[in-house]
Amino acid sequence: MRMIPLVLALLTAAAPQARAEGLTLKRGLNLDIWVEWIAVDEMVTRAGFLQPYPDWRRGVGPDWMAAIHAAGFDFVRFPADPAPMLALGPGAAQDALIAAIRQATLDLQAVGLTVIVDLHSVSRPGEVWGTDNVVTNLWPEYVALVGRVAAGLDGLDPARTAFEPLNEPTLDCPYDDNPTNRWPAMLAQMHAAARAGARDLPVILSGACWGGVLGLQAIDPASLDDANLWWSFHSYDPFAFTHQGTSWTYAPLKYITRLPYPPSALDPETALTRAAEAAGRMIAAEGRADAAGIARDIAAYQATPDDAVTQEAQDAAAWADRHGIARDRLILSEFGAVGRDDTGAYPPEWQTAFLADKRRAAEAMGFGWAVWSISGNVAVAGASPLSLPLDPAYCAALGLAGCGE
Repeated sequence: MRMIPLVLALLTAAAPQARAEGLTLKRGLNLDIWVEWIAVDEMVTRAGFLQPYPDWRRGVGPDWMAAIHAAGFDFVRFPADPAPMLALGPGAAQDALIAAIRQATLDLQAVGLTVIVDLHSVSRPGEVWGTDNVVTNLWPEYVALVGRVAAGLDGLDPARTAFEPLNEPTLDCPYDDNPTNRWPAMLAQMHAAARAGARDLPVILSGACWGGVLGLQAIDPASLDDANLWWSFHSYDPFAFTHQGTSWTYAPLKYITRLPYPPSALDPETALTRAAEAAGRMIAAEGRADAAGIARDIAAYQATPDDAVTQEAQDAAAWADRHGIARDRLILSEFGAVGRDDTGAYPPEWQTAFLADKRRAAEAMGFGWAVWSISGNVAVAGASPLSLPLDPAYCAALGLAGCGE
């Protein structure tokens, strides 16, 4: 008889303690946005395309999720593209997608993973549902959607669930021709909608200018009176290495490939060869080559100090300290580097060395981190989806103890 009160006392004592510890984000992995990339208008009209939503659920099941956790990742950042929800508008179809986000979150949590639900808007050239549209003419509709998604997540465990209401707002870059300062007021509106929908969930916010440190430095977090806020930043510096040869970046960088890491590994002879190769690709694609631009980008990369990879983490830490934000409430929620181009894979030691340097920089500043991502040419180990067990070299680069065996 005396055992029952003792067991009850232990259970009662344990439950509040787990909740009181709150959200912990240390080692994370970004999941896919889409596996099949199509126009939003087709998404919402093609029969069955949005079942399941997100479409990575077709190929990523509980065993894979459990293996990710066993490898040493304690959380995932789960990107959910808001574009189809915006296109559908309020109603039963949109509600079904919000319910699918909640269910996917529960599936991930069932194997022990903590989840950041990330409304991951992306640029969509030629469409009306991309990030540039979201932060301009679609803003009222987007803020309302944030509130509905937050309400759909309400009631989930706040020690294992966080809500990030917008990925990489594209406005307010200080290097723009006509820089603005619209984001602080917009951020306040979005935060209010998120908090109204989910009173207890941690909310993760970022600065503008693509969610980088420059945007974070323009934010005064004291303007948002919320003790349950977290902050994030993305870091892809040195950009000429991480985004070389990618189709979605600017010219001429999209034509420059096979730049080694660290920058000091790029010798003059190799630099000339890479410039000639880039000029040939640019001529083939555009009919002309920007030789001066190619030379400028390659020379700038050559001149980059090897320790520049750590600078943004140091700047983010200084921002947090200046505003009295605990460093473990700041997350490097995206970092990664291209590992292949259309000619094949780069030497894997370039990518692993970059990942190790960026990861160590975050940990040295006391931040959690989430690497990008499980598929595509910026994927960890270049697999699609990420193959497990993870290659020992990538395991070591990410400081994971359980994935190289």
